[in-house]
Amino acid sequence: MAFKKVNKVEQGLGGNKIGGKFLFYGFAGSSKTYTALTFPKSAILDSETGSSFYLGQDIQIGGKTYNNVEMVDTTANLDDLEEGLEAIIDGELEGIETLIIDSETKFYNSMDIACTEVEERKAKLAGKNVDTRAKWGRVKNINTKMSAAKISASAQGYHVVSIAQAKEVTDEDTKQKYIGFEAHKSLPFDMDVVVYFFTKINKQTKEVEYYGEVKKDRTGVTKVGQVIQNITYDIWKPYFDKRNGLELNGANLSKDIKESTTSTLSDADKGEELSKEIKELIKQKENKSAIKDKFKELGVDIKTMTEADISKLEEIKKFIKSL
Repeated sequence: MAFKKVNKVEQGLGGNKIGGKFLFYGFAGSSKTYTALTFPKSAILDSETGSSFYLGQDIQIGGKTYNNVEMVDTTANLDDLEEGLEAIIDGELEGIETLIIDSETKFYNSMDIACTEVEERKAKLAGKNVDTRAKWGRVKNINTKMSAAKISASAQGYHVVSIAQAKEVTDEDTKQKYIGFEAHKSLPFDMDVVVYFFTKINKQTKEVEYYGEVKKDRTGVTKVGQVIQNITYDIWKPYFDKRNGLELNGANLSKDIKESTTSTLSDADKGEELSKEIKELIKQKENKSAIKDKFKELGVDIKTMTEADISKLEEIKKFIKSL
């Protein structure tokens, strides 16, 4: 870990070039994707084939024409999502400035299904019921990786636009209903801008009008609660254009997480190996009560010792061998 001195180029402007992380959510037909397509030089991960309707053609919002899509990958595969994010971070997509994920909802559903199947297979092999806590822990881990990749892409100067479907949600405490989004609940935390999209019928013209309500904006360009008609990237363009001449932050949280994961997996492998050795040693010893007392003293459950601290397992192993 190393701190960097902040380059205070201008008052009120941080010293690094960054891209924006945007979350657009709303019900079908509320112009989420349309707005995303106004972002510059875009590559789209299209899991719903919804964006495909607009590819290669001009779109118009508020009297202005946009045609910014450079690349598309039609997929709902989680590996493709991870590869797309890594390709952006590594600069492999030449000329691309924005990654659009359409939609987070489909990728989240893929996560749910995949993790459920993994836990069902594990439960079947063990002859036990499905452990839902393990499933959601697995989903959380995948989301943490994806979140880190989005932050890393932003630190490299790329915009990331995540699109999600809206849904009615009931607050667990107040029991009040509100409009939320269908994706992992942690999704908006790392986003710079969050907008809820909706439509209205103009009473005079009877035409559909498109609006967005700002739920979050770290850039300060818009205010929380502000309702804007016909939202486009142009609203935030001046803010990010100011940063174009600045140094990149260069943070790569994906790399950091991979290194941390490798370390964790090494400990996990070591834990399994020690557990096997301890079980074999227990079989060879007659003084089982002393061994049981040692487990209790160190607060280690023999049934789940693979999850115990490595140093405790090593102490148990040493103790058993001394008997």
